[in-house]
Amino acid sequence: MKQSKNKIDCAPSKDEEGVAKCLIQMCKDSNAGITSFSMSCEDGYEVTISARKKGKRIYNEFSLEEFEAIKAMAEEKLAQTEDKQKLQDIIDVCESNIEDIKEKEQEQENLKEEEEE
Repeated sequence: MKQSKNKIDCAPSKDEEGVAKCLIQMCKDSNAGITSFSMSCEDGYEVTISARKKGKRIYNEFSLEEFEAIKAMAEEKLAQTEDKQKLQDIIDVCESNIEDIKEKEQEQENLKEEEEE
């Protein structure tokens, strides 16, 4: 089992393996792409463990181009459907995420310029 965020290969203990199997089973039982478990510890640390079906991504892992494509498809379908609210919700979420991504890109660009000066 790997801790992918830190890229550390490790052999899990029986308890850790049990937690992983439990999260995977929860994912399967609920047909979810990802299931997470979080807890705060007394020493000021927070632990978050997640199980994810291979190839699945959550909303904040899409790129700007992907959000723009999803939004464009939803806008195209909006005129063709009677239940416009669901598609409008998708469009609104995409717009919000597009704005967030552009803001983060601008912040990174500004930081890069400050470092170069």
